Amino acid sequence: MEQRKPTVVFAAETLNLAEVTRMLEIAKVARRSFECVFLSYDGAKRNHPYIEAEGFRVVSLEPQLTPEAVERFWQFDRMEAFGDFFSEDDLARRVRSELALYRELSPVAVVTGFCLSVNVSARVARIPLVWVAQSTWLLEYATQYGGWPDFADHPLTRLVPEKLRDRLGRLLTPAGYWLWSHGINRVGARYGLAPLRGSAMFEGDHMLLAEPEGYSETPVPARLEGRCHFIGPLIARLDVPIPQAIVDLPRDLPIVYFAMGSSGIEDIVRSILHAFEGQPYRVIAPVGNLLRSQHTALPANVLVTGWLPAAQVNAMAQVAVLHGGIGTLLTACLAGTPIVGIPNGNPEQEYNLTCLVRKGFALHLHKRRLAPRDVLAGVARLLASDDARRRAREFQRTCQAWDGPERAARFLEQTFGAPSASSATRTR
Repeated sequence: MEQRKPTVVFAAETLNLAEVTRMLEIAKVARRSFECVFLSYDGAKRNHPYIEAEGFRVVSLEPQLTPEAVERFWQFDRMEAFGDFFSEDDLARRVRSELALYRELSPVAVVTGFCLSVNVSARVARIPLVWVAQSTWLLEYATQYGGWPDFADHPLTRLVPEKLRDRLGRLLTPAGYWLWSHGINRVGARYGLAPLRGSAMFEGDHMLLAEPEGYSETPVPARLEGRCHFIGPLIARLDVPIPQAIVDLPRDLPIVYFAMGSSGIEDIVRSILHAFEGQPYRVIAPVGNLLRSQHTALPANVLVTGWLPAAQVNAMAQVAVLHGGIGTLLTACLAGTPIVGIPNGNPEQEYNLTCLVRKGFALHLHKRRLAPRDVLAGVARLLASDDARRRAREFQRTCQAWDGPERAARFLEQTFGAPSASSATRTR
């Protein structure tokens, strides 16, 4: 009789496609040794088909996210509002749902990338919690490299000298983490749990950093020795065909790839799309999900689509215009594409982007100072820069040396179960 595989619960915040694809890439390899089950609170089930297409079970838990709760989530993500992502009552209900699921499945581990309630449920159930994160989330990174965040940028704050402004900005990250963890700690206190402090809400029992070592130039802090591991990029590789319109796109002009993730801001997206009108570029823009009105006329040289296999399409472009999500940025890095970055207001995206600015092939445009002409100037500057292309290709080789899904799966096998005999087939 075949021995039953141990179960790993993947707690993805499934309304976020980037979050889903990161978890999915790990699960696709880890299933050689584990039964992989996804949980979801997304009432619209908008990204469930991608998970189910790979043969994984998705368990819908209560409370399901309403449209109002989804809008609240993105407002907090973009730092347009402050406080907890979820109400204390919703967090408490989530914890109860998760505890019931653990009793049913008896998982050997819970893996998450941004499902905040598992900070409580996994500790209460005494199940190892694995956070898939990046080094820019660590408080130590903000202390060394943080600056005045875009969400707080204002004409009055620009009167403060830049060095002083950045020093003050580094104090905002601990305050932000306290706000985000406040509700979690209140719910945790009901179960007798000690409060999470600093960036502990993103660390768990183990932390897998979805980046190549050296990405942020931040060493693993001593307090995380033995718990923190670099695994490399986790890039979405879903079985979705490239639309024929993109396959047939003329190569007579430079191609610009323009993507703003799940959290892009519609007004900014529209202004950038219209800025490309009459410009000597072909623009591929998988931003259709961010445009509420699908009937607005768009420039003839702009092709708007839904989700695309970004790893393949990015490689067609000479420049990428992106927000600062780690997966989106590293997809461009794996393609060797210089980047014009426009973070959505979340300091994490700014931190991710400035890592690449320091490497010499990315530009950081500020959300609150953005003019369409700045985007066009950034594109033109990178297209003309042999140095930016050279540096992008150098870092491309660094990224290609890391197989993130394989390293993550191997960590799970070595930590929570016997390694599969097939694990030797994918090593890098």
